[in-house]
Formats: sequence, structure tokens, C-alpha cells
Amino acid sequence: MTLAGCAGQPEVPYDHSANTNVKTIAVLTPSYPSGPGVVLASSVGQSFGLIGALVDAGMQSNRESKFSDLLVQQKFSLPDTYMQDIGESLKAQGYTVVEQPVTRAKADFLEQYPAAADAKGEVYLDTVVTGYGYIAAGVQKSVPYRPSISIRCKLVRASDGAVLMQDSIIYNPIGPAKNMVTIAPDPEYAFRDFDSLVADPSRATQGLQVAVQKATQNVAALLH
Repeated sequence: MTLAGCAGQPEVPYDHSANTNVKTIAVLTPSYPSGPGVVLASSVGQSFGLIGALVDAGMQSNRESKFSDLLVQQKFSLPDTYMQDIGESLKAQGYTVVEQPVTRAKADFLEQYPAAADAKGEVYLDTVVTGYGYIAAGVQKSVPYRPSISIRCKLVRASDGAVLMQDSIIYNPIGPAKNMVTIAPDPEYAFRDFDSLVADPSRATQGLQVAVQKATQNVAALLH
């Protein structure tokens, strides 16, 4: 799992003036990663070939296991937080929001959407959370761990499957982020190293909550 910025999907801007009939958005069950990532984008181990890569992978797995336990202890649930925030953000844009459960075969947009007769809104909002957690650009104190989340989103008309909007969003990009909406991280939630991160579980969790909130607000802003 990589939280670093990368080339996004082709953008389809939303034409609000051509879709004034859209009042209710059916938010489909999103795709989520299996767990949080704690990524060190550049490390000493990367200079030592395969052995260094294996050591780095083991250390990352250990960090992610500890951070996952921290989130459980803090009672943080990405699905619960995400659905609450996306609902509130869309409502703030004037839409009625209805959750519509779907089953996904893979971590990607749905290949087939519910039949128009089963639609709970004029449009479906299909979102894929491609990564979330904390990321640092390197081991120096000048590039601390900061929260990050990346989302792919698509708005599909229920009646005929037409794509009305498509974009990608990343909070705290590391590296190039082409064709993506980028959000600068809140400087309040920066940790000089992983030990500092897990030593302050409340603030670490709050930083991730802020990242989710800001990202979902930007998803909703795409429909303004």
C-alpha cells in the first residue's frame, strides 16, 4: 500500500448547471484498504538492494501492525468515520444523502451499477479509498510523519450509467500528484518519528480524522 502522490485517473469535471435535477445522492458502499499504512517513502534500506528492501518491508509491516492496534484502542473506524463525513459534506452542499449497500469484487470502481429501478437517488457516488494512515518523506526530522488519505471518486447517473464526475483526491501528497486534487496537511499533526506518533495516540488519531474530514469535504466540493 502506497500513500505517495501519483498520477490520477482522467478527470471529468461536474457540470452543475446541466444537472440541476440531481437532488439525492446514493452513496454506494465504498472500497477500503484492509488496514492503515505507515509509509517511510525514503529510507536507508533502499540503498541496499533486495536485502534492504526486505528489511524495510518487515519494519513497515511492524509499524502498521502497531498503528492498527492504536486505532482499535482509540475506537477509530475508517468506514464509520468516512461515511459520516461524506454524508455531512454532501448535505452541506445541499444534497439529500442515502446510503446504498453494494458488494465489491475488488478494490476498484464498480463494473456494474445497481439497476435504475433500484436506485435510491438520481445519481450514485462511487468512491475508492486507495490508502490511509501516516507517511513520511524520509528519515530526517525535517520530514515528519503526517496523516494522509487518498480517494478516487466517480458520480454516475442512475438512469443510464453516464459518468457525470470523476476525480482523485489526496491529503498530504508526497511527490508528483498529476490529475489529482491535493490538500496540504494540517501542521498541527506532525510527528518527528514513529515512536513519537504512537506515543501520542489521541493526537495521532485526531490527525487522521482531520485528514478524512478534509478529503471528504473536497469530494463534496467537486459537486458544487
